[in-house]
Amino acid sequence: MKQALLILSVLGMGIAQTSGAVETTFQSNNTLTHTITNITAASNYGSSQNIYSTNSGARVYSNDEISQAIDNLSEHAKQKEYQLASLTSRLAYEREQQIRNSIPDSNSAPARAAASAARAAHARSTGYCARYVRKALQSAGYEFTPNPSAYQYATRGTLAKAGFTKISNDMQPQVGDVVVFDRTSRRPHGHIQIFDGNGWVSDFRQKGISPYSGVHSYTTWRDSQYVDDASDRGIYLAMADE
Repeated sequence: MKQALLILSVLGMGIAQTSGAVETTFQSNNTLTHTITNITAASNYGSSQNIYSTNSGARVYSNDEISQAIDNLSEHAKQKEYQLASLTSRLAYEREQQIRNSIPDSNSAPARAAASAARAAHARSTGYCARYVRKALQSAGYEFTPNPSAYQYATRGTLAKAGFTKISNDMQPQVGDVVVFDRTSRRPHGHIQIFDGNGWVSDFRQKGISPYSGVHSYTTWRDSQYVDDASDRGIYLAMADE
């Protein structure tokens, strides 16, 4: 809530005349806006007093008290800036740790599945991508009921039940990620593949992420233990006003 700081030069019951006015407005980092108006009374009225005006009334302050209040506000703003910088630094550190912990090592299930698929892959397609990827996943310890068609690993929730989470197709692939292509009229079984760190593997080693020419829709899945879901959970930090 904004507050206005108004200083008026007065004598006795009020001001009979003034020789001029100077108004200064400033804003501190804690969003309080202050306006100081200096009005000098005619010399024959004697010394002036400062009035601090609020919605609830007015109270007389000395110039020293006003200066001290301004200094206190400035110090308070500096403390808030320091707290914010400290919290920002901590967030950056936690984010770095999350990224490090989200990369599977060679002994992880995603890495083992990818290595198994890479070892079994042929130079050309055999038409059994679902079988090869399924065996690779099961060899790494993933448990699920096999599907006859590749696209069903996504549509039937098989990968989700096995411990995978669907992620954005725009994310950088990492070892063990699985991609499932939707079925089409020309390819009624769809397609499934796994990333081994160097490229995409199904029943054969592919030249790129898509084994087809043209554009085909697909979904990307990652072992849930290696999904950085900080943005989904949300990190809420706040500083209590004093």
